[in-house]
Amino acid sequence: MSVSDKNIPRRQLTVESTNELSKTLRNALTEMLKDSCPCHYPRFRHFISFQHDNYKAGPVFCADTNYLVSSACSNEIGFLKLTERITDNVIGDYNADLVYTCSKCSTVYKSIGKQYSINFEFEYMTILVTKYGIDIGADVKTPIPLLQGLFGFKDADILLCAKEFTLGTTQQLFEYLTEK
Repeated sequence: MSVSDKNIPRRQLTVESTNELSKTLRNALTEMLKDSCPCHYPRFRHFISFQHDNYKAGPVFCADTNYLVSSACSNEIGFLKLTERITDNVIGDYNADLVYTCSKCSTVYKSIGKQYSINFEFEYMTILVTKYGIDIGADVKTPIPLLQGLFGFKDADILLCAKEFTLGTTQQLFEYLTEK
């Protein structure tokens, strides 16, 4: 994967930075769950749906999105529950797309995993059934702070996606996701 262009919002992936990202996202999800569920936060819904195709770019991976999807689906957080495995007309590159349902508001998400090489795979989610009602979180605004950032094969593709992102701190990412 490419790591050369300094205008691309990304940091070196290390065990420490990955642990910091995971902790920040778990804390943000826990904070959102105090009022309702993350489904009511437009920034959460936007962030988990990052997909390079939306930017008409080649394969680009947002590490922050991957970890947000993983944290949201974890038993530790416990608000999204696996409810179905779709094996017909799979969008992802695995043998099933996974369907999760929010245990608080019943919004239904599809988790899609794509793999472009042995070292380059990612997940994102789409909403299948909207049940959350009114938003309690702030509207999406850019630039969106990332802790790890964007990675891919070609800098040109990454730069197409990078326009709405910037590198930020753990506090900036936490506040971005949880702002009301």
